[in-house]
Amino acid sequence: MTEIDSLKTTEDYQLITHILAGNINAYEVVIRRYNQLMFRIAKGIFADDDEAMDIVQEAHITAYQQLASFKGPKGFMSWIATITRNIALMRLRKSSRLSYKEEEEVFNLIELDIAAEPIHDAIANQQTKATLEQLINALPINYRAVFILRAIEKMAINDIAQILSLEYDVVKVRFYRAKKMLKVEIGQILTEQKLSLYEFAGDRCDNITRNVMAVIKQESR
Repeated sequence: MTEIDSLKTTEDYQLITHILAGNINAYEVVIRRYNQLMFRIAKGIFADDDEAMDIVQEAHITAYQQLASFKGPKGFMSWIATITRNIALMRLRKSSRLSYKEEEEVFNLIELDIAAEPIHDAIANQQTKATLEQLINALPINYRAVFILRAIEKMAINDIAQILSLEYDVVKVRFYRAKKMLKVEIGQILTEQKLSLYEFAGDRCDNITRNVMAVIKQESR
């Protein structure tokens, strides 16, 4: 068993203690543990996969650089998720796109044009992850971020509110409206079935992990 394997079941705060004590390799466990959550947060703000991956990488590096500021022992997930969100929003502002904080009334609650055929037929014929992800990507930013965290990440409303700096009731409203825009049937499928969308495993996870570890090891020399 490798050192990394032995740390896989270690609690977050213990991992952080190892890292701050000089065991840089332990940060690889943190990266792999939170890659998918961070990717889904980034995808909630940027539909483009490459941009979302860049955000995840930058967020991991920033989290490592600021690790000593984490107060703990609880709340690391929210802490690193908030860093991810902040970096994504900073990129959004720099790109001069529509602000994530704009009022909800900016968006018309129109249903997405999925297909001319009945919704159940469309799902039966095109029920693939790519199709569903494409539909979710078409949601306005305000709604996509909430929908991904609630319906796909299965996160509690309180946690979503904390990560996105929103009121509890606002999260509930945006989730409801997102389902309405997607058409309720699709929303029900995603909330009731175990469909794993926006997965971040395999080569993508390995590449991000390798890139981040290379940067932090270089910085530590």
